Amino acid sequence: GHVDFLAEVERTFKMLDGAVLILSAKEGIQAQTKLLFSTLQKLQIPTIIFINKIDRAGVNLERLYLDIKTNLSQDVLFMQTVVDGSVYPVCSQTYIKEEYKEFVCDHDDNILERYLSDSEISPADYWNTIIALVAKAKVYPVLHGSAMFNIGINELLDAISSFILPPASVSNRLSAYLYKIEHDPKGHKRSFLKIIDGSLRLRDVVRINDSEKSIKIKNLKTIYQGKEINVDEVSANDIAIVGDMEDFRIGDYLGAEPCLIQGLSHQHPALKSSVRPDKPEERSKVISALNTLWIEDPSLSFSINSYSDELEISLYGLTQKEIIQTLLEERFSVKVHFDEIKTIYKERPVKKVNKIIQIEVPPNPYWATIGLTLEPLPLGTGLQIESDISYGYLNHSFQNAVFEGIRMSCQSGLHGWEVTDLKVTFTQAEYYSPVSTP
Repeated sequence: GHVDFLAEVERTFKMLDGAVLILSAKEGIQAQTKLLFSTLQKLQIPTIIFINKIDRAGVNLERLYLDIKTNLSQDVLFMQTVVDGSVYPVCSQTYIKEEYKEFVCDHDDNILERYLSDSEISPADYWNTIIALVAKAKVYPVLHGSAMFNIGINELLDAISSFILPPASVSNRLSAYLYKIEHDPKGHKRSFLKIIDGSLRLRDVVRINDSEKSIKIKNLKTIYQGKEINVDEVSANDIAIVGDMEDFRIGDYLGAEPCLIQGLSHQHPALKSSVRPDKPEERSKVISALNTLWIEDPSLSFSINSYSDELEISLYGLTQKEIIQTLLEERFSVKVHFDEIKTIYKERPVKKVNKIIQIEVPPNPYWATIGLTLEPLPLGTGLQIESDISYGYLNHSFQNAVFEGIRMSCQSGLHGWEVTDLKVTFTQAEYYSPVSTP
């Protein structure tokens, strides 16, 4: 969850059955921790909180517990107690503390009703209710351990199998989501797909994005006990690895469109820098390498400045810059230099304006009249384009050309920055049919 790679982390949220949010017992809750957890809450993804590095000196768990309740959620259930670096359960299928019974009653009306009527409630009843509450993202179990010294890891694995259950397949029709792309040392593309419904078989001919375009599965692998193995079939809730699918992009799907988690807000980079190869003749090699990295990570944004002809990369932070520089050198054998990192600014209008460019009126060189209205929108809205012109008067190809011109113009405003958070309305149009073209 490093802040420079939050876009990549958030992209995986779409296909998660659940999550384990790892905190350092020493460092506690960081800024990116809050951002990740708030997203998990918003998307209602079942989440286990794992407090790692409990073996370190100077750990104050009571302070961390208070921090968790203050900055993450009050709806946490501490499943263990820690004594001298070892963990002991205080909530299980066979035993539950009295105060935890009250916690469960506060979160489940059925258990509360049975509790108030003095009906017998077994530890297993409480446990099954906790499982249901975690599945609905209403309660977050907290576990402890040390990954380095294998403390609490078996308990964490047991908790994952208990609390994070794979969703039931709702259809036998194939639906698979492409969430990751890699390239092997020879440059061959490997596509990773989560099978949502149905199954993917070797030699199947399947459609891409529910369109007329289809591909034949010529090789198929899955991951078993941490290793890739060749298989003839991959079923729902498993991961398939398919090679030689050159037209595939992250976010594509095979078969039916999958029902994925919605409501994600993409984080845009706030920095940019120009990048230059140490050897000027390797510029095209750098562009090709960056394109490969973009295929693997669509959040990597680069472009050629239309004024300076410099190659510019948008960045989330210094760590990402260093990793890109290392990847270019180690994977693609090209050394580059990054210029000074600058903040990305954006432009937006401050008031509503109208403008009409008349046909045959200099300096308009085109056989067309175009009228536009620009008005500011709330921050974060982006660019919206609407048309008041009927397609009966001006057909799609002409209007699409106007829309494309608006998008291109908004790439660089009065000060050279992207223009955003505005609505542009196409309000007036005239043309001469013998000579006007899109």
